Amino acid sequence: MEKFILESGKALARLRSGINDFIEDKIEGNVTHLILFILSFFILFVTSFSLIFGVKTIIDGYVYFLILLIVLAVVLVWLAIFYESDKHLETDRHNFKVEPINKYRIRFEYINLDKNAKEQFFRLLKGRKVQEKINFTVGNKSGDSANHRILFVLFDELLVGGIQDFSGERKRDFFQLLMNSFLMNNEPLKENTLKTSFSAWKNDQEKINSRNQRKFIRQMLAKE
Repeated sequence: MEKFILESGKALARLRSGINDFIEDKIEGNVTHLILFILSFFILFVTSFSLIFGVKTIIDGYVYFLILLIVLAVVLVWLAIFYESDKHLETDRHNFKVEPINKYRIRFEYINLDKNAKEQFFRLLKGRKVQEKINFTVGNKSGDSANHRILFVLFDELLVGGIQDFSGERKRDFFQLLMNSFLMNNEPLKENTLKTSFSAWKNDQEKINSRNQRKFIRQMLAKE
């Protein structure tokens, strides 16, 4: 049975690969072209059916074939709409994996988030992009740099694997996520400032202030 499943899986993979190549090369991935191709295939099938069993069979049952054609067209259009909606859903998601966090235990009062900001924060936790930027105000007494550092600690605790090893494209994507998701004291975040603050933050992990910030964030997330 196991060998049968393995061989069948390989055969199905080859078939799907061939179909995908056909769709990409001949139909060029166009959904409308694909729908028209399937409908044409159905019409060809009906025509072949009439050649085998006679045209009278088709004439006698034309209502049924017409209904099948309409149902097929509706199903194909619905699948195309569903597929298109999936693409839009993907654009609504950020590409970072978030640690499982109990949202009901988060102490939002620690970072002064109002009801609307909480809802946007929950979207980030679910892997989705915010609809409205969150105004991050923690650390005003220590200046903007402290704000950035606490934000870094927050995501270092939130994202799977942390953020300290981010570099290159991954780091740029992370900075873009922050710029798209947050304001800093009602002001947009700037990439150059993020770069400078991030480097300084990474180098100061063993300092008492950095340890206190991490303890603060872990308490806020109910991790300790």
